[in-house]
Amino acid sequence: MLSIDKISTSTNLLCFKRGGRREMVSSIPLITSYGYKNIDINFCEMLNPTHRVDNAYIGQLKSLKESLGLNYNQSHVPYIPDYLNADQNERNRIDDLIKRAFEYSEKLNIDTVVIHPIKGSIEDNINYFERVLKDFPSSCRLAIENMERYDEIGRATELIQIIDSLNNSNVGICLDTGHAHMYGLDIPSEIKAMGKYLIGTHIADNHQKYDEHFMPFFGSINWEEVIKALNEIDYNGYLTYEIMFFFKYLPEDIQEDVGRLSYKILTKLISFSQTNNSF
Repeated sequence: MLSIDKISTSTNLLCFKRGGRREMVSSIPLITSYGYKNIDINFCEMLNPTHRVDNAYIGQLKSLKESLGLNYNQSHVPYIPDYLNADQNERNRIDDLIKRAFEYSEKLNIDTVVIHPIKGSIEDNINYFERVLKDFPSSCRLAIENMERYDEIGRATELIQIIDSLNNSNVGICLDTGHAHMYGLDIPSEIKAMGKYLIGTHIADNHQKYDEHFMPFFGSINWEEVIKALNEIDYNGYLTYEIMFFFKYLPEDIQEDVGRLSYKILTKLISFSQTNNSF
C-alpha cells in the first residue's frame, strides 16, 4: 500500500524559474522546505551546455543529502528525442552522459534509475538496452519509462516484452502518468498490466494534448482510479512528481505556497489510498 513516507519529487520541480534555470544544488533546500524528504535527482541537468555536474558537484549533492536528512530514491538520466537518427558524435555524447549518470547514481546510493526508451522498434530497444546494461551498476534498478507518442514505446505490453527479453531482474518500469494520458491509454488498465514490473513513477497531469507536467487535479486524469489500480497491484513504491512546468512562471513570492500545495496534493492521494474514500 502507498504510504506518506513514499512521497517524492524530482529536482526538476524548480529547475525552471523566471529568466533562467536553477541548479539541483540550489533547488534541493527549497524543495525540502516544502516538506519533501525523498528526492529524484534529475541528471537531465547535464543536457544544459553550461552544466557543472561532475564529481565535485556530486559531493555537494551528497552533503545536502546528509545535512538535510534526505533520501535520493530515484534519478533520471539524460536523453535525446531521436537517438537512432542522431549523428554518431551526438550518440556518443549522450552515451557518455548516461554512463556518468549511472556512476553518479551509484555514488549517491540511489535505488532506481529512470531511462527513456529510444524511438524505434521493440527489437531496436532490446539491442539498445543490452548495450546500456553493460555499464549499469548492480546496486541499482533500471526503470524504463513509457513514452507519450505513437511512434515511441508507450504501452505496458511493449515495455514488458523488452524487459523479458533482457532477462535481468534489476530492470522494471517507470510509469509516467502524463505520458500514458497523452497516449490515450486507460491508465488503471496499464497499471494492472504492469503489475510486478512497476518499480517507479512520474506523477503528472495534463489535458491529453500537451505534456503539461501539471499537478494532479489540474488536468483531466482520473486520479481516484489511478490510486485504486496502484493499490490493486500492491504497489508500495514512491509517488514521484515530475511537474516542472507548473512552477516555471511563478512569481517568487508565491512559490513557497504552491510548493506546499504540491506536497499536500500528494498527501491527499496517499490518504485516499489508505482510506478507500472518494476524493
